Amino acid sequence: MKSLIPQWIKYPLWWVFKSPQRKLGWQTLLTDLLGLVWFFKEQTPLKARLQPVSICVGIYNRQETFFNYFIPSLINCLNQELIELSIFDCGSDDLIAFEERLRKEYKGNFVFKSEPHSFARAFAFNSAVKQATHSLIFLCDADFSLPKNLVQMCSSYTANNGFWFPIVFYLYKNKPPEYSLKNGEWMIWGGKGLVACRKNAYWEIGGLNENYKTWGNEDEEFWLKCYVANKIIIRNKEKGLLHHWHPSYNLKYKKLEELSDLGIL
Repeated sequence: MKSLIPQWIKYPLWWVFKSPQRKLGWQTLLTDLLGLVWFFKEQTPLKARLQPVSICVGIYNRQETFFNYFIPSLINCLNQELIELSIFDCGSDDLIAFEERLRKEYKGNFVFKSEPHSFARAFAFNSAVKQATHSLIFLCDADFSLPKNLVQMCSSYTANNGFWFPIVFYLYKNKPPEYSLKNGEWMIWGGKGLVACRKNAYWEIGGLNENYKTWGNEDEEFWLKCYVANKIIIRNKEKGLLHHWHPSYNLKYKKLEELSDLGIL
């Protein structure tokens, strides 16, 4: 029955009645509404004064997707002089080849550090944030393509000390990189690990919880903590951010992979 309801009706109903942050209390609806007001206020045009931004990435053995998608899209971003790439590597097996390739293919400003450590997303990203030199940060995984106007969006959506949690498009396995429901789906639940905010605001919330030693859940906890702290939260479907498929330990994503292999998706 739910599949028969158009997306433009289903999503607003979900947002009001079933959005997961409601478990914190209905006052979070006001937080969402304030975020919507700020989002539309900044749209025409994106008008905040551009700020330097550190794009923070935690990485471990993800060279292929990083150089096939992330770096080419980063090179195409506007305002390159305002971008710093902050990478923290947890001792990848291909570390030497990775660093050599990074220096060869990316000519922008970057900070790179590697430290042998069992990979945990919270630890890797907190480390990337710590070494970033700009006060505006954007946390993003290595398997994304980035929008050209990323600096503009980060500057605008955090201008009032807000938090930008873009809704990401998850590309199914063996599908072309196009924003179509035949090729993937919008991941509405949680923050999905992507967030732009001020560095001091990030630490005010506590950063990502390093008690999580495996991939996942730390991003949802951080997202919910922003609601508890009554922060302005902006969420929008951003058609410049694209999550490329890769093998995953997440049960939902593993199921999507199986369905794709069976030709159902």
